[in-house]
Amino acid sequence: MNTETACPWCGSTEIIRTIPEKDPFNVMLVCQKCHRVISEPDDSHTRKTRTVKHNIEENTMQLCLSKGKIHGVMYYFTEMNKQPGVKISMHQAKDTVDSLLATRGLTNAVKKPNKNGCVIVLIVLVLIVASVIYFYTHRG
Repeated sequence: MNTETACPWCGSTEIIRTIPEKDPFNVMLVCQKCHRVISEPDDSHTRKTRTVKHNIEENTMQLCLSKGKIHGVMYYFTEMNKQPGVKISMHQAKDTVDSLLATRGLTNAVKKPNKNGCVIVLIVLVLIVASVIYFYTHRG
């Protein structure tokens, strides 16, 4: 990939972008001629922003696994919107969390919503109907 950046060591403009397998969030620029890693412009700010985003994504994954996807999406939405210059919608947050879960193979590991509330409501309704029937059949 040819970029506008020139290698500070050899002056070559043959720069490639690489993504390490062990840390996919750490994108590096490498000179094809001298094989040295080139620092990105404004490296400290970029690294800090990347670290903050990485921490938010990790916490989101942990929250999804422990409390469910709804809590994870809400956390991701609020934390990303706290970042300067970043405004995302709830739909974008949901899509991002879905893609994070899918890329890590955790889609099936996420806690499903609890359905005990429906069962309890159904039992209460059956008890009310049974009480009404009992009341009308055993009246005086």
